[in-house]
Amino acid sequence: MASYATVADLRSYLPQVSEFGMQLITVSGTPFTLSYEGVSTGNLASSATATAVQTALRGITAIGSSGVNVRGKPGGPYTASFQGSLATDAALMTATNATLAPATDDVLQDCLDRATDTVRSTMRSLLADPTFDYLAYAAAATKIVRGIDSRYLRPPVYQSGSVTIVAYQSGSNPSAYTALPAYEWEETGDGRLYRSSGWWTGVDTRYQVTAVWGYGPTPPPSIVEVTLELAVNIWRTRDRGGFVDTVGVDGSGATKHIAGLTNLQQQVLIAQRDQLIAIGV
Repeated sequence: MASYATVADLRSYLPQVSEFGMQLITVSGTPFTLSYEGVSTGNLASSATATAVQTALRGITAIGSSGVNVRGKPGGPYTASFQGSLATDAALMTATNATLAPATDDVLQDCLDRATDTVRSTMRSLLADPTFDYLAYAAAATKIVRGIDSRYLRPPVYQSGSVTIVAYQSGSNPSAYTALPAYEWEETGDGRLYRSSGWWTGVDTRYQVTAVWGYGPTPPPSIVEVTLELAVNIWRTRDRGGFVDTVGVDGSGATKHIAGLTNLQQQVLIAQRDQLIAIGV
């Protein structure tokens, strides 16, 4: 599933993260060597361990004894993560019998995916809807909307411009619906349907509305912000095995907090839940 924010968005929250702060090393032959700022390691076997690669790189003066951490299985691919000042201004290495590529964006994307999963799971829990997703539009379908004493009818959230049919319930046969002429109603910019003569109301007055339903194609700004905040935390704590947040319940005493969300972030999602319920999701 797609993330609720982009790597470009996350980089704006992490301006200090260098494009070459993490580099992917893929071995293509043996022996292979790595070079940084014109200085090369000794020959490394194609089956070298990550520790061996790390030791060789740390032997380069410009990197130093703690300037890089290397992870990966023997033979690679390896991920070299530069530390200290090099984390923000590292140069791209060169190699023989190996290829180098920036890996930072892949890790940032993974952080965003994990953050999105947390937000998505929390909203599904809050709404008691295991299929809810901000990025998902369902196929066109018909839903029943109760009439209100107003010129504006508020259907559940739908894709703007997708309403094709509005039908009213017959008084003589409640199971039958008659389509209103298209000129009698129109969509408004805030998701309501306007009818100059008003919408009939009453205990049994209902309308059939055919539209593409869902909350997409982009989440609201508050959801994007929570996703980015979570992704920043994941990025900064990825070497410490993740992060933990207080676990508790919301004001209703019914919803368990999801680990990783701060209390403030949880309240933002609860507010979004309440807004969606209010408009009929």
